[in-house]
Amino acid sequence: MTLREALGGPWATHWMLWLALFPGTLSIVLLRESATPYPQWWWPLLSGVVQHLVAGVILVGGGHLARRRRAILSIWTVAALWVLSCLVRAVVGSAIAEVVAGVPGELLFRAAAWIVMTAAWGPAIVYGFAQIGRRQSVIGELEAARRALEEATAHTAESGMQMRRQLAQTIRRTVAPVLDDLQGRLLTVQQSLDRDAFLEISLRLSRLHDETADLVDSAKPAHGPGESRSRRASLREAFDFPVGRPWLLAAGVSGQTVAIVLPDGARLFGPLAATEIVIAALGGGVALAATIQVSRRSPALRRARALHVTLAAIGAAVLVSSWVMLHSGIDPITWQGAAILPSLGGTLIGSCATVVACLVIVRANEDDERELRRIRSEVDRLEEEHEAAVERERHRLSELMHGPVQGRIAACVMALTFFSDADAAPGALASVTDQVLDHLAAASHDLSLLAEGRPPDGGA
Repeated sequence: MTLREALGGPWATHWMLWLALFPGTLSIVLLRESATPYPQWWWPLLSGVVQHLVAGVILVGGGHLARRRRAILSIWTVAALWVLSCLVRAVVGSAIAEVVAGVPGELLFRAAAWIVMTAAWGPAIVYGFAQIGRRQSVIGELEAARRALEEATAHTAESGMQMRRQLAQTIRRTVAPVLDDLQGRLLTVQQSLDRDAFLEISLRLSRLHDETADLVDSAKPAHGPGESRSRRASLREAFDFPVGRPWLLAAGVSGQTVAIVLPDGARLFGPLAATEIVIAALGGGVALAATIQVSRRSPALRRARALHVTLAAIGAAVLVSSWVMLHSGIDPITWQGAAILPSLGGTLIGSCATVVACLVIVRANEDDERELRRIRSEVDRLEEEHEAAVERERHRLSELMHGPVQGRIAACVMALTFFSDADAAPGALASVTDQVLDHLAAASHDLSLLAEGRPPDGGA
């Protein structure tokens, strides 16, 4: 998956992404409007809902229209849709604040804040969603490829004798019922000596001779490797792997958290609150990285599931950030920290998932996709090797069947055709019928021997 495929793919304007962003954007609006004197408490909530709905019409609806021409949009098209949605959010929020609360709408600040937040989060979250989706697919594809490799390896390990016997069994299942039917038909018409019936049987034997030759050329061994279907892994499986480079992860999480919470926190509560937000975000990042590092070095924690370690690290980050906002004393007004805390905690959790997807899942996908290509290449090689072995055994089987089975059938065709002629000597047809029956029984017996992997008794 290239960068353009990820950022311009379906997730860039997907309704599920828009819906997933609703809790975060609503918390930002509630924080932003907490100091706006609305006449009723529900106006900030309504403002957030309307902003998100209108932005969704532009983002999802605009993306749907743009994808009528091409499935993968250009990055500039996606950026234009996201920026336009930011401007619409700002216009709606500003208009509601001016009309309902009678305060300045601060349109420029709102627009700049939304654009900064989107620039910090938009590409990362779209790229992360795309990589998570790819991760869910590649896990299932890798499992299916490994099963296919096991089956292809086992199938290729079959001996030539086994393969030849399987080919002969495949042919016998088709030819033997016809031989039995023809023998029964001959026994039925043997007493009446109806030459037309004998000619009909001769034609059927002739067709069977040709079909037998075609069957040898086209037969495949039974129980070959089937098509292995891949499944779509769960989100738990997608995130269940060790997190590498924890300090880089911490830096990304802290940076995203500051970009989201700082603009409104500084505007509403002043420089001390802004300082406290930055320190809380940095402290959360340090706690996140330290927890992951400790889990690697501790023999007891090294056996824990990777997903549990990641969740514990996120929990530690939220706890440390909460302590800073409520007990650090940097901002002496505690209720301001409490008001900022829900947005800060939610942003920390969301940014952890986003940065893990962008930094860690992408590397896991690259490693697994390389492994997937290697396994598929090996499966193709084994299948080609097996097909070549099948062709060799098919040729050997053709040589074995030419005399004992096909030769007997050909002899029966010639005898019945010749002695069914009106000029044939009287009694000759009855005499040759017994010989034809013997030949058909011998051909059926030889076919059974081949199917058991034993050489036939002899030729025609």
